[in-house]
Amino acid sequence: MRKKNKMNDNLELPFEFVKFTADSPGIQEMNTMISSNDMIAVVLCTQGKVDIHIDSNEYSISKGDLYFYVPSFFTIVKDVSPDFEAIIIRTEYDFIIPLINKVTDIKSQLSIRDNPCMSLNDEQYNDIQTIINSLAERIEIENTSNFDTKRKRIMRELIISLGTTLCYEVLNTFFTNAPILPSIQDRKDTIVQQFLISLYKNFHNERDVAFYANQQSLSPSYFSTIVKCKTGKPALQWIIELVLVDAKQMLQYSDASIKEIAIRLNFPSQSFFGKYFKQYVGISPKNYRKKMRNER
Repeated sequence: MRKKNKMNDNLELPFEFVKFTADSPGIQEMNTMISSNDMIAVVLCTQGKVDIHIDSNEYSISKGDLYFYVPSFFTIVKDVSPDFEAIIIRTEYDFIIPLINKVTDIKSQLSIRDNPCMSLNDEQYNDIQTIINSLAERIEIENTSNFDTKRKRIMRELIISLGTTLCYEVLNTFFTNAPILPSIQDRKDTIVQQFLISLYKNFHNERDVAFYANQQSLSPSYFSTIVKCKTGKPALQWIIELVLVDAKQMLQYSDASIKEIAIRLNFPSQSFFGKYFKQYVGISPKNYRKKMRNER
């Protein structure tokens, strides 16, 4: 059963805790998709094990593992143990991005994206779990208390500061286990960060580099040069890859028709989508679906 903390009922916090078990919706049905668009989260496995498939990558998460849930498309559960339990801390962009930007550049942020799962040692696990438990307990206490508007504001800021501490503890653990010297980001890092946030929100409808460049009042060519300089890939490649990953997973794991997938991805027609897909993948959507389902 999924249990959701009532932290936002009274305090209107920019983050929330969700407890997941093997019986939670989406977890218990194998090979089904769980949408994870527009979400940043940290998952701490406290018991058992779950095997998941995200964006063509497979991860096995067991007790003591920490998983960074960066914006994605679909998560497919491949296997889960009956005793699986995890705590998910989900947060709003406006809260987490400024914190991350203070201490990391885009290279470090992409390192987290590309290496989202890490195993904690006992000390790290206990330290993070202690902060999570303390934060959850404090929220529960304040949510059940009666206080005036002034005290409510104070308590909200106090709890947000505890959430900030948790964020930095997690980042510290990541860079301890996978050393990359984080540095303060420059203006170009900020441009790329804003691009990636907008891309995850808009790629279903916007596949033109000019759209994302215009959002930051930059020319498409200069904008794409910055993105390539900081990430190793031009902006158009980022867009294409996101569209294709989403299309591939819907073809493989959903029952949506190819026409419905084309509509979801805002292609003018099924035929146009088919030509786009074949151009970059090498086979038609129909043949890709058939091939992948025969291999399952």
